[in-house]
Amino acid sequence: MDAVVVQRGSAKEELRTMLFSVPEQTWWLIAAAATVMFMITLVALPPEPDEVPDAARATFRQLSKNSKWAAYVGAPVLYAVVGLTALLRPEPAALILFLYSVGIGSMPIALLPIRRRMYRHYFAQLQNPGGKVTMDRLSAVWLYSVLTLVILASTVLLTAATYEPRGL
Repeated sequence: MDAVVVQRGSAKEELRTMLFSVPEQTWWLIAAAATVMFMITLVALPPEPDEVPDAARATFRQLSKNSKWAAYVGAPVLYAVVGLTALLRPEPAALILFLYSVGIGSMPIALLPIRRRMYRHYFAQLQNPGGKVTMDRLSAVWLYSVLTLVILASTVLLTAATYEPRGL
């Protein structure tokens, strides 16, 4: 009888470190892969040189040089902070790593289809420095819709996966 209790306890503990039947170590690999894909996307996001209007080229070069360093240095620091947070929290790290992977993986999906529209709008604003900084409506609707859908879906999935029914 005691052996059965020990086995149940260890199985329950093993289930606690798993999310969607995926072990915690695999969630670390998934988070690392999502980070690598996001960093590759950062390289793919900047516009081609022929997409930049001549009037905004010098301003864009200066701004992109500064932001490139911030993205390539700041992003890994942010990812390290998320990883440390996952290690320090008392809950299983798989929960935070799932949310991190979903969040970091959804950004390229949300940004790549509207990339050209956003840059055209951005270059128009660079050429008119006193103008109001806005986002065109189609890009805003797409971006907000995709990210809202991702947030809702991940919340529902996480809630369903961690639900433990109580006795009646």
